[in-house]
Amino acid sequence: MVVTGAMEAGPAVNMDAGGRGISTTMLLTELDRFLNLALTTSDKRSHGGRRDVISEGEEQTTAETALFLLRNLPPGRPAALAFLAHTLSRQVSSHMRGYTAGDGSRKTENTDEGLSGQIESLLGDLLESTPGVWGPLVSQWAVEQLGRWSVEWANTVVGRGDATLEEVVAGWLSCSPARALASLTVVCVAHDPDTAVAALLDASAASGPALDWLVAHVGCSFPATVISRVLALGLRSFASCHGRPPEHQLASVNKILSHLADRHLPDIRRSLHAILLRTFTGASDAEAQASVPFLLCLAVTSRSRAVLAALTSGLDTLLMPSDRLAALANQVGWWVPRYFTTHCQLQEMVVHLVLDTGGAAAPSLLRLLLQGAAPAPKLPPSVAAAVNNILQGVVGEICMVTYMRKNAGSSRIHIPFLVGLRGGGLDGSDVGMAVGGRAISPVASLVEETLATPGSQASIGHLKQLITLVVVQQGPATATTTLGHLLHCRTQDGKSGHQQILSAVITALMIYQAVQHTPDSPLSTALAGALQPQTGSATIHASLNSLETLLSRSRKERLHIHPTLTEAILINIPLLAELVNDPALGTAAVQVLCQLPLKKPIPVGHVLCLSHAIIFFLFSSLHESSIIKKICNVGMCQCVLSQLAHSSLALNLIIRLLVEGVFRPECSRLFGAQKDARFDSKEVPGEMLIQANRQFNSWVKVPQSHTSIFHMGIIGNGRLLQRHQNISFPSDIIKLHTQLLLNTLRVCCASQANGEGASTVALLLVELISPDIMFNGFPWPEEYIKFTFERDLAIKKTFEEFPIAWSLLEFVATHRAALSYCSVLVRALTAALTAYWNTCPLATAKQAPEALQATRYLLEVMVTAQFLPGPLGVLPQMVNALAPFELVCILQDVWMFMRDNTPSPDRWLELPSGHHQRISDPPITPCYTERIQRIIQSNVATLGHLMSFMVNAE
Repeated sequence: MVVTGAMEAGPAVNMDAGGRGISTTMLLTELDRFLNLALTTSDKRSHGGRRDVISEGEEQTTAETALFLLRNLPPGRPAALAFLAHTLSRQVSSHMRGYTAGDGSRKTENTDEGLSGQIESLLGDLLESTPGVWGPLVSQWAVEQLGRWSVEWANTVVGRGDATLEEVVAGWLSCSPARALASLTVVCVAHDPDTAVAALLDASAASGPALDWLVAHVGCSFPATVISRVLALGLRSFASCHGRPPEHQLASVNKILSHLADRHLPDIRRSLHAILLRTFTGASDAEAQASVPFLLCLAVTSRSRAVLAALTSGLDTLLMPSDRLAALANQVGWWVPRYFTTHCQLQEMVVHLVLDTGGAAAPSLLRLLLQGAAPAPKLPPSVAAAVNNILQGVVGEICMVTYMRKNAGSSRIHIPFLVGLRGGGLDGSDVGMAVGGRAISPVASLVEETLATPGSQASIGHLKQLITLVVVQQGPATATTTLGHLLHCRTQDGKSGHQQILSAVITALMIYQAVQHTPDSPLSTALAGALQPQTGSATIHASLNSLETLLSRSRKERLHIHPTLTEAILINIPLLAELVNDPALGTAAVQVLCQLPLKKPIPVGHVLCLSHAIIFFLFSSLHESSIIKKICNVGMCQCVLSQLAHSSLALNLIIRLLVEGVFRPECSRLFGAQKDARFDSKEVPGEMLIQANRQFNSWVKVPQSHTSIFHMGIIGNGRLLQRHQNISFPSDIIKLHTQLLLNTLRVCCASQANGEGASTVALLLVELISPDIMFNGFPWPEEYIKFTFERDLAIKKTFEEFPIAWSLLEFVATHRAALSYCSVLVRALTAALTAYWNTCPLATAKQAPEALQATRYLLEVMVTAQFLPGPLGVLPQMVNALAPFELVCILQDVWMFMRDNTPSPDRWLELPSGHHQRISDPPITPCYTERIQRIIQSNVATLGHLMSFMVNAE
């Protein structure tokens, strides 16, 4: 209808959201003008069929009139909106056809920007002023137009039909009319979410997937609202169709969620979990019962890793209460006939869901499955059986993919679940997890939790298979990292499950190891990484315990991994040697070393650093307050040293370190030294030198060089002071220390069958105790050499200050021939004691107990080594009952006998038992025994029973 006549002028009208002070005459005039222009434009369009027939001025005038009526005349709003929609549609059509032929690129046209901007500005102002009136009208009109355009130009907006949702959104927002209406839709949702979103979803349902771009665009501004409404709509459709909704509906939900996942993943996770939790509220409506099947179908059909991660992450904490898993189990019987054809179909969907889950959600999902597989009081047995079937299905699928690809020669396939278990991101990158500044594998925490769960044997088996598949499928680098993290697991002692998993991973590493344990082999590299000092003491301690248990078990059970594992650890001996001298890790490191076959040849550098480390650990153990700990630690040291001593180089070094150590100030008091032997050093408050020496244990040290000495403190820290240590040990503890040291020497020397060890000890005693290098040979001179008195007194003083020297000399004497190398010491002691007793003013020798004890020790040593054969063997039994002058006579006779019967190693014969026997006893002439017999006769009351030895000798 066209109004041609003028209406009567009336009072000014004041309509809602418009018409302020505008007269009726003006409204009628504008209405008549709009109708005339609309009809004229319609006639030209119908006759011309092209846009250029209609002048831009006419179109602009008509649009401005429509905007005026839209604002000021409520009855004319539908007609005005219809005209504006028609005008915008022509602009959209012009925009979509704006491609150059052949290249598919869009023309850069900026026409029609003014009208779209005016519409957006006017309707935006109206929405801000009276949203209750304009919100429903504008939202309904805008989404209808956008839905119609989206359907019409679905395959043209980006030039191809397989474009992603992000590309579609960008394509539509590059069109000015579509961008204006999309902005108005966002404003409507901001003012009236319920009405606007309802209109949006209705239009989306009517337009199908073509309008997904608008829902996604609005969701970027109101993610929580749009996501919850989109999921609710999808769930409603899924429930109403009994699990078989149109395919495009689930695809639309997935596209929208995928578009929003980059920035609004937490909102998606909360909405998905809210739907899942509806299952446990006790609601019996169809939507609540269809929640889990809907989420399963949504996850299986989703192509977005982010959406899948949002659904699966945190499921272990969400579903772990046993009553929730039991509730799900009770609903399975209702799901299968309605939403899933068979139970096998449901299981296959879950298996594929697990395999497609990556990132941090993979360990979370596996934790839930492992917890469900373990028996629990509130869980029915069917749940554990079903979960075990799912885990078996997952392992079976991975095995089939992995080994079929391997046999076919194809490259490694990307399995998101395995990448997530190794600590990789959704894209397969190695992101891991960081705790305390270091990377942590998700597998480690799963192993610890599973082993701590009682009755988890089945779960341990599944976990072992999955970890092995991670190693095999993801390559040697992942295997190395995984083994390191598994070694760091803190489990209870004796957990066989942990050892089974470690054995499986090492077996997988052996597959990749093409060379025989070079430093770059995967296994040795993994062990080196696990034992690095910067990983922390607690972590390294757990690794050492795991290695010790695994070595012990593999040796006892003769597992195939034992040779490979021991070879890999032997490569890392320098690292173990460094850990031996760490107070917190020393015991654990030595326990690992005790399990290694150190008898086989190993590099010289390894022998040297390990020998130093073990000796330092031995002396440190003697400072322990617990006797049991002392004995245990020394026993472990003996086990390691006895194996190393099979090498002559190692034996010489070990003996040197042991013998040198007992004369050092920090260790001498352990063996009864009365005072420090004139070692002046700077004060080092609160620190023992043996602790300061730990930082030097990794040197490659050569005997009798500057690197074989002990570190003597810090220079330049004050004036020199005499160190006075008041630390003293009880006599029984000193005896224990001495016996432990001698046992260690005896064990090491027994590794060489030719008596080399005892000879080395003898030569070292001469080197350390005798201050002179001259007159150290085998022969005893005719008379006491006066210019050796000073040396003899120094040697005697050393034996007085260090009682351990007597024990070492006695140890040498038990090997008989070896004492010949200590002839100079025996000779010096004999001369010094003879001189002492010769000037002694006392009536009886018992009044000088120290000198008497030294004399008895000397004679016992000489008798033990068969230096004094036959009747002279009774001399040690006589000394307690003699006077000083009588002792002088005895020592002089001994000197004459030794002068006439020079001790040399060739005088002893090695027996098959390994002991030495003097070839033939030298003749005992009366000149050696005459005075001894007279002394016995003068002390017949106490020594008469010894006369028979003298008579039998003659």
